[in-house]
Amino acid sequence: MIKISDRLKLLAGYVPPGSIMADIGTDHGYLPVYLIQQGICPRAVAADINQGPLQAARANVTQHGVADLIDLRLGNGLQVLDPGEVDTIVIAGMGGGTIRDILSDAPAVATAARRLILQPMADEAELRQYLVQNGWTIVDEDMLLEDGRLYIIVVAERGAERMPAPILLELGPRLVEKKHPLLPELINRLTAKYEKVLTGLAKSSQPEAKEKADRIREKLVHLKEVGTCL
Repeated sequence: MIKISDRLKLLAGYVPPGSIMADIGTDHGYLPVYLIQQGICPRAVAADINQGPLQAARANVTQHGVADLIDLRLGNGLQVLDPGEVDTIVIAGMGGGTIRDILSDAPAVATAARRLILQPMADEAELRQYLVQNGWTIVDEDMLLEDGRLYIIVVAERGAERMPAPILLELGPRLVEKKHPLLPELINRLTAKYEKVLTGLAKSSQPEAKEKADRIREKLVHLKEVGTCL
């Protein structure tokens, strides 16, 4: 049996049993191999834009005896899929803007899926806003601290959702609702980041610096308010 990281195990936990999944940007193919071996998915697609990672995935798929159940594809994002070919799409380890672009470049494929499992490395608010604006509802979110880094998972399905307040887009509406135990850590990290930006803006003579500083101070107030409610 393949061994995978806690981050990948957390992603795997949101894949509905019996679903056919696609892992976009599969790297070494660890996640689809695990899902097949655990009996969670009967079949899977492992795709990557680069030949090197796909060759590594091919080696793992062959080594673990699941080559007949995992289709390896070389290509850009969701372009490797036909609409309705899979019902669960995993896109992990990329920036939120990159994930947004992957979804928006192949809307027919994205909207035919029942579930998106996304793990952005940055720009989470931008990705959440895109999802809500394009007919997705955020059904769940999770967070993991691994090797000193916070990993955030956003699970979306088709449906209508009212646009959350900007601070909730940044923190995660479902993370705040469930008062996730790692939320204070996320708030502390964001607070430190914004305070550092404020220090830099204080040294700037640019006319827009004051306006930007005011927006950041407002964010800091909202972060403190959410933190107080935890």
